Amino acid sequence: MGQKILIMVTFGENYPDRLEPPLHLAGLGAALDTEVSMVYTMSGGLLLKKGNAERIVPMAGKKTYLESVQEVKEYGVKIYVCSPTLERYGLTREDFIDEVDDIVGGMWAVTEALDSDLTLTF
Repeated sequence: MGQKILIMVTFGENYPDRLEPPLHLAGLGAALDTEVSMVYTMSGGLLLKKGNAERIVPMAGKKTYLESVQEVKEYGVKIYVCSPTLERYGLTREDFIDEVDDIVGGMWAVTEALDSDLTLTF
C-alpha cells in the first residue's frame, strides 16, 4: 500500500443523505489497495455507538450502518472515534461497536491528515 486516504465523518444520523457516501468511498479506496482510515468525531461518533449502528439504515431497503461498517472492515478500512465525542456525550470505549479500532485525539487526526494523500470530510 502506497497511498493513504483519511475520511472524517463529522455529522450524525440527522443527515441521512450523507450516511452512505463516506462508507462507499472508503470501500472503493480500500478495494484499490489504498490504506483507508475513517475518523468519526462529535455527533458522527454516535453513528458507531452500540444500538445506534444496528438501528440506523443509511438508505431505505439497504443494510444497517453496522453492516456497512463491517463490509468496509473486510477491505481493511480502519475505523476510529475522536476522543472529544466521548467527552461531549459522556461515553466510554465500551459504548462503541467492536468494529472501532481505537479512540484517537485531535493531534492524531491532524497528523494523519498531513500524512494522507487525500482527505475527505463529510
